[in-house]
Amino acid sequence: MGVSRCPLTVLAPGVLTVNSFQEVTVFDGRPIRTESLGERLATELRRRIIAGDVPTGTRLVEEELAESFQVSRGPVRDAIKILRAEGLVTGTGRYAVTRSLSAADIDELMALRESFELLAAERAIAGHREVLAAALRAALTEMDAAVAVPDAAAFTSADLRFHSAFFEVAGLTRLNVLWHQFRPTIEGLLHASGKRLDDLAPSAREHHDLADLAAAGDVTAVKTELHRHLRTTCARLQATAPAPATSTKDSTL
Repeated sequence: MGVSRCPLTVLAPGVLTVNSFQEVTVFDGRPIRTESLGERLATELRRRIIAGDVPTGTRLVEEELAESFQVSRGPVRDAIKILRAEGLVTGTGRYAVTRSLSAADIDELMALRESFELLAAERAIAGHREVLAAALRAALTEMDAAVAVPDAAAFTSADLRFHSAFFEVAGLTRLNVLWHQFRPTIEGLLHASGKRLDDLAPSAREHHDLADLAAAGDVTAVKTELHRHLRTTCARLQATAPAPATSTKDSTL
């Protein structure tokens, strides 16, 4: 095991700054991947678009975004490319136009997620049940801690870690790649919708039940419960999605 150093970029509201260096542990000669500047910028823009802070129809102009976030135009182009692939902006050329996610968009996204996650759960339980059980327990520890505070944002992060475990343990490379393509948008929707603090404990119990079923190797029961859980989540995301305010202005971030 060795240690390498790489620049760490920190995103603050409206400003991207570069810290000195952060140590990154290397396992088997392979460095742990860190987010690029474009990915971090995409994360911030995605959060604002999904939350409705940037209205539908806002033009994201490369030069203005670069000046606003104090970066070069390269990371801005990378960020817009990511958001275009996620369906959050349209258009090509010197600017892109933001669009909100409709109820139909959310339904499509969650239906695709469900099909992927059911397969991942089946393969993970069949091939690596004990590893999966340990990963789910680790996520549940974080989830229970978030309930105790209570902290809805921390709970959402633990929730995503819980569901990501199915994909990571399944060992299907292409399926994991697909999940990581969808996950940022799902994460943005979950954080934007939020959970009422009194919803955290019941949701945690649902995840504990899922983990118990997975540990017992009951694939059919896990898939049934996952289907119910994800459709309920879809309905909540659709109900709490911000109304699509419209704008024809250039970006003022």
